[in-house]
Amino acid sequence: MTMEKNLYRFFRSALFRRVALLVLPIVMVLLGSCRDESLTTMHPGPEISFSLSDATVRPITRTGGDREDTDMVVVDSLLGVLPLQTEDGGRELYLHAFLSGSDRAGEGRVLTRAAPVDGMGFYDSFGVLASVYSGAWDESSCFPDYMYNVMVTKSSSWTTSYYWPGGGRNVRFFAYAPYNWEGIVLSGKDVAGTPTITCSLPDDVPNQKDLLVAVSGEMPGNTSSTAPLNFRHVLTAVRFVTGDDMLPGRITKITLKNVYGKAVYPVGGTSWRDFGSVKSFSQTPDKEVSGQPGEEITGGVTTFMMIPQHLPAGASIEIAYTDGLSSTPRTLSTSIAGKIWPMGKTITYRISTTSISVVPEFSVTSSGNFTHEGGAVNYTVRSFATVSGEDGSSQKVEMKWSAEFVEEDGVGGYHAISRPFWFTGFTESGNGGVSQHRATAEAQQGVTENPHNSKLQIAEDINVQTGKTPYNLSNSSGEETVENTANCYLVNAPGIYSLPLVYGNGIKNGNFNTPAYNKPHFRNHLDKQISNPYIYNNSQCNPTDAILLWQDEENLVTEVRLSSDKKRLEFKVDGSTIRQGNAVVAVRGNGKIMWSWHVWVTDYKLGEDIRTMYSKNNKGYAMMPVNIGWCDGETTTYAGRKVLVRFTQAVTGMTKIVPLVQEEHIVKQSGNNPYFQFGRKDPMPGRVVTGPSSVTSKPCHGDYTFKVQKGKVPISTGIMNPHVFYTDPHSNPNANQNWTSETRVDLWGCRTSSNTGIDASVSKTIYDPSPSGFCLPASGAFSATTINGNDQSTDRNINGDRFITLFANNQGGYFYCKPMKASGNWDITGGTLFFPNSLGRHNKSGKIIPTTSYYWTATAQNQNAAPVLCLRNNVVSPPGGKSPGSFWSAVFGRAGGFSVRPVRE
Repeated sequence: MTMEKNLYRFFRSALFRRVALLVLPIVMVLLGSCRDESLTTMHPGPEISFSLSDATVRPITRTGGDREDTDMVVVDSLLGVLPLQTEDGGRELYLHAFLSGSDRAGEGRVLTRAAPVDGMGFYDSFGVLASVYSGAWDESSCFPDYMYNVMVTKSSSWTTSYYWPGGGRNVRFFAYAPYNWEGIVLSGKDVAGTPTITCSLPDDVPNQKDLLVAVSGEMPGNTSSTAPLNFRHVLTAVRFVTGDDMLPGRITKITLKNVYGKAVYPVGGTSWRDFGSVKSFSQTPDKEVSGQPGEEITGGVTTFMMIPQHLPAGASIEIAYTDGLSSTPRTLSTSIAGKIWPMGKTITYRISTTSISVVPEFSVTSSGNFTHEGGAVNYTVRSFATVSGEDGSSQKVEMKWSAEFVEEDGVGGYHAISRPFWFTGFTESGNGGVSQHRATAEAQQGVTENPHNSKLQIAEDINVQTGKTPYNLSNSSGEETVENTANCYLVNAPGIYSLPLVYGNGIKNGNFNTPAYNKPHFRNHLDKQISNPYIYNNSQCNPTDAILLWQDEENLVTEVRLSSDKKRLEFKVDGSTIRQGNAVVAVRGNGKIMWSWHVWVTDYKLGEDIRTMYSKNNKGYAMMPVNIGWCDGETTTYAGRKVLVRFTQAVTGMTKIVPLVQEEHIVKQSGNNPYFQFGRKDPMPGRVVTGPSSVTSKPCHGDYTFKVQKGKVPISTGIMNPHVFYTDPHSNPNANQNWTSETRVDLWGCRTSSNTGIDASVSKTIYDPSPSGFCLPASGAFSATTINGNDQSTDRNINGDRFITLFANNQGGYFYCKPMKASGNWDITGGTLFFPNSLGRHNKSGKIIPTTSYYWTATAQNQNAAPVLCLRNNVVSPPGGKSPGSFWSAVFGRAGGFSVRPVRE
């Protein structure tokens, strides 16, 4: 274990406070050169862990472009036919040498199968070296001493007890497997530059391991995620099998003579160097061969694992063979001097009694997978065989092929099945050569789910639950007594409900909430000052009926009416049609809307999952986890499916197993919520995503359709027309104007004009759209979303989990609740809050803003504009924050329609 790691652990211990003064001088002596001295004084990052893959061949599971069949071709190219001579110069057998791109060593070795490696195949551990340095990598001064030959195991999920060194440093990882193999020696941890491996191959072939290495490249020290390691095979596998027309007999010994058995490999390099003296490697397989082609003589654990090399003078292969006819033992040999054993490849020598070689060429390549919509996929079959002789002559011929649908039989093989019902077209045979074909499949059926809607649909009727019909939404138990009123009421179950005819939050804890409505500019629909929280107790306010204005889900709210005493509004949410949604209901007097309320049908229970969001001044705000009116999107899943097709080449019998795949497709609708204009209680329809880069207004159902009209209207006009979005009438597109002619800044609460008062208390008013017990937040609630409360465009200065990186792709992002400690240093102890990319409505046109999301605060800058939290896919702007050349960065015209994230009063 390195000194740095020991010091990390020491600094985190309780003993540090007592001995810090004694240890510090020692630390300063130990650190130097490329080693970063600040490593021991910084709190480390998360533990270092690795994700592994095998990079020797293409992954099967890749997407896009051409996709080849899953079985690797056993032989890729014929290198030559080598005659094996007896002691007297006679020729008995031939070696057909082939080069393969994959290591087919068999059990006991890491196979070069083309798939992501989970746990590095057959190896349970690997060794890793790491160098930590500042600035650029320097071969003369960077040492692998941060981690040196540390064992990383599968049982630990490839996780170490070492930590990321933190920002301002870089790290490189060098890995090898298997761990501490007897055949290798690592360069020392005090040797600068890229580590090397000196490999001395064991004489005993079963002890020769398939050596793998990986190099991570330069990574920032604050990466805090798994480090990817792409392992490569750096030895050459040499194997022997029987070829065509092999006479029955027995092979008793195989020797690779006068080849290099020791060399040095720079980890991550493309070649070996510093070869040692030549030596020989032998095996005594004592293998009885029947004469069938393809019988393995040396393979699996008996595969020769050799150092890649240009074979030296004197290099040869020697085989002890006794034929089954004469029982005469012979020693056969052939020179391989001057040949090349390439790194990461397999050399297969086929022993044959003929110099004629038949090399099949058989491949199936498809253009891709079927989509969930079905359709066609093209595929190409190449079917040839090359017939070659010792004299160098060769001929390429076309070979017929056939195809059938199969499935795995559970014991390593396959059995034929009927064509799947969803597979509508396929060519089952061909005459050889290169031929193109088309497979067709039908569309998959999707299954749509929304767990939030499902929860509402199984909820028990509220009237049955409580015995109260109708259920009074202003009372915590549904009783008739009015306790707390609001402009927004949540409904969590089907049933019949009522709400009192009260202006907004005019009643609080059963009493008149006079501060909420007693200001002269707080007007009712008649443009008169409100004198009493109960609507019908105000002059000339006589309710005559109740109506549904609009709802964003059909048949969500029905049977809207006045109670018999005309003091309550009643409505029904039917169990057969309940789901997430928003509705606006209103009371009228002589055909004029006197007041309206927002009914939010949701499975979210008011007051649950509250998180405390802190300002940059460290004031806490108990914030709801969702926006007012939030409805989670539904998910439609088109299940993936696959069938295997076995292609068989005639004569040679070579087979290819090809998967034909219809890909899974998941459509996740983004959630949505209504918008609010500054100072208005009335929700406006939200947005729905209709395509990768297109949005539109959420549909409305009801007698009062959503409208957009030019603004600067009195508050009373807005009250009588809660379905109308009043725009900023100013012709200058850069000028901010209000939707109303009312110039006061406290329609939703207090006002602050500078950062000194960002945490001022908010006094909720009757125009606040929040549910009971909640209100619009002061601008300070969002001030800690960046490092300093100003505009920021880099992840390390935004108080979130890779916020900029994830915001657009994930339809939103997470902010940490507690302020940042420093750039790139987050306090995660307070948890997170999700802020969706919910967009908004433009103050000039009323149209959906396609790329930016805004969140209102209760404060106002002036009569025309108010601070907002502004979220884009490349910047976060806290409300009232500063950017170069601008005092107010995140402010917007009060006619804009934006989301509201309320906090507890």
